[in-house]
Amino acid sequence: MSTSGEIERVLKRVAEGVEAFDNTYNKMQASTNLTQKEKLESDLKTQIKKLQRLRDQIKTWVASNDIKDKTQLLENRRLIETVS
Repeated sequence: MSTSGEIERVLKRVAEGVEAFDNTYNKMQASTNLTQKEKLESDLKTQIKKLQRLRDQIKTWVASNDIKDKTQLLENRRLIETVS
C-alpha cells in the first residue's frame, strides 16, 4: 500500500524530470556542436527512461483501488507521455 507522501515524492520527481527534459531538449536544439548534441541526446534518453519508470509507478497506483482521487496521477501520467 502506498502512502500519500510516497505519491507526493513521485509527483515532485515527475515535475523535476519534465523540467530537466525540457531544459536539455532546448539546449540540444540550440547547440551547433555535434559532439555536444550527441551527449545531450544521450541525456534525453536517460531522462525519458527515468520518466517512464515513474509513469509505470503511477499506472500501478491508478489501477489500485486504495487511491480514491486519481486526478493528479492521471495528469502526471499524461504529462510524461506528452514529453516522451
